Amino acid sequence: MLHQELRFLLHHTADARSLLARDAFAHLEAADLDAILASADALAAKEFAPIAAALDHEKPRFLDGSVKTHPRLARAFDAYARGGYLATGLAHDAGGLQAPAALTTALMAIFGAACTPAAGYAFLTTAAARLIHAFGDAWQRETFLPPLREGRWTGTMCLSEPHAGSALGEVRTRAIRRDDGAYSVVGSKMWISGGDHDFADNIVHLVLARIDGGEARASGLSLLIVPKIGLDGRANDVRTIGLNDKLGHRATSNCALAFGQDTGCVGYLIGRPHEGLAVMFHMMNEARIGVGVTAAATAYAGFRYAAGYAGARIQGRNPRTGAPARIIEHADVRRMLLIQKAIAEGGLCLCLAAARLVDDANTHPDPHEAHTATRRLAVLTPLVKLWCAERGVEANSLAIQVLGGAGYVRDHPVERLFRDQRLNPIHEGANGILALDFVMRGLRRDGGAVVEGILTQLHLETADLARDTPEAAGLGEAVRIVGDALRRLAVGDGDAAQAWASPAALMTGDLLVACLWLRQMAVLAGQGDDFADGKRAAARCFLRLILPQSLAVAREILTETPPPHLTVSSSVFSA
Repeated sequence: MLHQELRFLLHHTADARSLLARDAFAHLEAADLDAILASADALAAKEFAPIAAALDHEKPRFLDGSVKTHPRLARAFDAYARGGYLATGLAHDAGGLQAPAALTTALMAIFGAACTPAAGYAFLTTAAARLIHAFGDAWQRETFLPPLREGRWTGTMCLSEPHAGSALGEVRTRAIRRDDGAYSVVGSKMWISGGDHDFADNIVHLVLARIDGGEARASGLSLLIVPKIGLDGRANDVRTIGLNDKLGHRATSNCALAFGQDTGCVGYLIGRPHEGLAVMFHMMNEARIGVGVTAAATAYAGFRYAAGYAGARIQGRNPRTGAPARIIEHADVRRMLLIQKAIAEGGLCLCLAAARLVDDANTHPDPHEAHTATRRLAVLTPLVKLWCAERGVEANSLAIQVLGGAGYVRDHPVERLFRDQRLNPIHEGANGILALDFVMRGLRRDGGAVVEGILTQLHLETADLARDTPEAAGLGEAVRIVGDALRRLAVGDGDAAQAWASPAALMTGDLLVACLWLRQMAVLAGQGDDFADGKRAAARCFLRLILPQSLAVAREILTETPPPHLTVSSSVFSA
């Protein structure tokens, strides 16, 4: 079912045909994209979905200083690697297929819906390979890309430390240059997904650390490639201290790691000295879109299960006939299902729109358009992650509610999906931090020119669609109201802007997704099957039940009344 959804979005909202006309993707045809989606869907159904519950129940174990994983995880990862999916998005000169980001993002959705915690090892590995291809020297590419591409090695990113969390300026890990040009790495890292396991020959850690001469803040960090097993085949003094016992995402090992505490840990500087954070964000931004699309996919998986359950479960009576009723016949159950559909499919569309911007930034033949896409990505990437994660929690909570008590126990997958989803507002940048970034930099830097450009495009698009789509007229007014609220935050008091950051970021995401729903409705105009009817119902649900919540926030911002959490004393929380 997700295959059909993604094929529609890929071809009709991400406009895959125009992408394939570019030189970078001229080796592919539309039929190739469809075949890759279909084969991924089959593999996810065969190797990933059936093991999701077992991997959640039998989580990784920390024994004798190393991590042991469920044996089926190795089989799934190996099947993914043998299918070529690790290399699908890599460039030709990295040994990859050089497929568009729009396609690889759709693939992440397929495997994310099946079992994000298992697929996470693969997603991180591809992202690490792409970073090394983008910033590594010839030796680094030759040494590290083939085993990552083939799945013999896996990759991670190591940013946070136990004492600092998201405050990267407080990183204490150090790297000291050796006579041979490599570096001795000493320090510790926390919250490292995939940081240790037993199904690959090696693990390549991308580690933020300070080298001599770096400023004592985040902008002074450097990035190093640190393999768990050294290139001489011996252990590289990367020690797993322990596993974090998590609420969800249990199949993905999450580790505390120590570097260079015993025999000495060797790393290799990638990119320019003291510019590690900028290099790391190449992987981080990819991960944020990845979190967004897997959050949307997790919401979709919960929705599909809840819809199937509601269509079969008999409870209560039909209010018109008095006959025993399936719960899907109850209006409030259909409301909950429709909200889930509106969020999940809207989120998938948002992520593919962001992936299309990635493709435009990298391959658009017009340099001005490529530059515009790059600037918009800088603003929208955090919003994609934030919105899909925030609304995704809401959608998965409703999936549990549809099942009632059955949804709260492990007999059904919706409680596991909810636990997995709950991580997404936290990792790869906590949503509150991303919201502050959007407001304080996206809105208040350069006069908010990028956001103004996006608002102008939305205004023109809704005006154009208003001729054929009645809902477009009301959405045009929503663009105006939200735009006015964002402009107020851009020029108003900085403290108030920070206090409004999270509601404003969610509000902006709601507006973007509403406009994307309008685009889907326009594509399906005149089509009268269940697929099109379902899309139209979900779009109207979004416009009438979800977007109005954000319009209320926009109007509140425009009153210039400080939100209560700005003026309240912290002492009230201890009263």
